Amino acid sequence: MNNLRRIDLNLLVTLHALLVEKHVSRAALRLHKSQPAVSHALAHLRTLFDDPLLVRRSGKLELTSRASELILPLTDVLEQLGALIETPEFNPLSAKRVFRLAMSDYGARVFMPSLVR
Repeated sequence: MNNLRRIDLNLLVTLHALLVEKHVSRAALRLHKSQPAVSHALAHLRTLFDDPLLVRRSGKLELTSRASELILPLTDVLEQLGALIETPEFNPLSAKRVFRLAMSDYGARVFMPSLVR
């Protein structure tokens, strides 16, 4: 857990974009960041993981074996973090809740027919 103190979790989002895009400029576009910012993040990630992560071969970037191993767990972690932070959506059709309404007889006569429907 102490190793988490060394990393900005936004770097994991950048890493995911880099691994999916395999291109620094396209990853920057996806993240709405500048290309130099993503390039700097890649340098930091290379130090953090002690691996080049992306290497240039035949004029394009390819994943190292370590980077290939990271894609699935990284995707899972980012989805779990997203689910942790996002507010759950309320769907009245599938809700299994009990609602108690308090209102006057007049309110019940006016509002209840449309609420029950």
